[in-house]
Amino acid sequence: MRRLLNFLMALIVVEAAQSQVNIYPVTGNMNKPDKNGVFFALPRAVVKVTIKVREIENLKGPYAEFAGQLLGISNPVMQYSKEYEIADLTMDVLADPDPDKVYYFEVDERASKEDRNLSIELTNNGIVRAINGIALQKPAKNIQEEAKILAFTDVFEGGITSSLYRHVDTVIRTITIDTATIRKRYFNTFFEEKPTEMKAREAADMISRIRESRFNLLTGYQETNFSKETMEYMDKNLQRMLQDYISLFRGVRTEQLYNYVFYIVPTESKLNQIVCKFSKEFGILDANDNKGREIVLSTRRSGNYAQVPAWAPKPSLKSPAAPYNIPEMVQLSLKYNNRVYDDRYVPIPQFGTTSLMPVVRSRLIYHVGTGNIREVLFE
Repeated sequence: MRRLLNFLMALIVVEAAQSQVNIYPVTGNMNKPDKNGVFFALPRAVVKVTIKVREIENLKGPYAEFAGQLLGISNPVMQYSKEYEIADLTMDVLADPDPDKVYYFEVDERASKEDRNLSIELTNNGIVRAINGIALQKPAKNIQEEAKILAFTDVFEGGITSSLYRHVDTVIRTITIDTATIRKRYFNTFFEEKPTEMKAREAADMISRIRESRFNLLTGYQETNFSKETMEYMDKNLQRMLQDYISLFRGVRTEQLYNYVFYIVPTESKLNQIVCKFSKEFGILDANDNKGREIVLSTRRSGNYAQVPAWAPKPSLKSPAAPYNIPEMVQLSLKYNNRVYDDRYVPIPQFGTTSLMPVVRSRLIYHVGTGNIREVLFE
């Protein structure tokens, strides 16, 4: 008889605890809840695709026509060109609130203080972290990536000389008075625009002088005992000056690095999703553009939870049970031009299933990234 009474008392306690909390799915046409509570969501996986594109420009030097004649350079840049190439293609799997798995955690305010001793912990974007417990996971830091841009604003400026040169003409004027002849000389000074060939020859002469100066420096012609640091400093600057002048003939190749970021949500209906398109002539293009080749995020399901029985509890109406994800392992591949740039084998919540775990007399700790139960403690 005593055991029966104890069982009935325990049953009453459980029923009272169950009446104090309800968790049910949120839909667009749901009615206003009778009791106050909090909204939370289970996560879904979002793939962050980062594409690093290198922009390459070939700039013609101002003296390119005289490169072979004056310096013997056989292949100078003769016309402007621009092209693009993929420097890197990577992906990361992030957690995002699933709009199809939003729930309402309803608490009965009329229950006693002891019965209302419930807690729920969420992330800053509303994903459940723990129910009736304290999660040990720390929120991931939001790291802002910075793209390094290599800019060349002073190309060809280092070796450009003055465009004008001093020109002096001598004018002789003859004056005859009776039988005497007088000649007077006048000097007419003015400035003229230098021909391109003249400026090219000056630059070529400067290249010869710099090479000679560097040779004298390295062979000790100056007979001065410079320190190692001083020698390296002077040699480095002479080499820089030399390359600046040579670029006037050979041309310059400049590179700039750009970062493009796309967010793709893997879905069961699209196992191969086009992230964007890429062209060597135009760079990154929209996925619907008719130019360029496709950068594709390919999804291959493992079916590791295909044996989960059909009778597994599913979130439906009000219930004193918390939903949790059972994610499926999926192989993600990032491809371009028949090459795999990045490959991951990761759990994807939206490819798995969702079940229930009682919250009465229990503590639930979630994996924030997948929404699966990491730890459960029954009291």
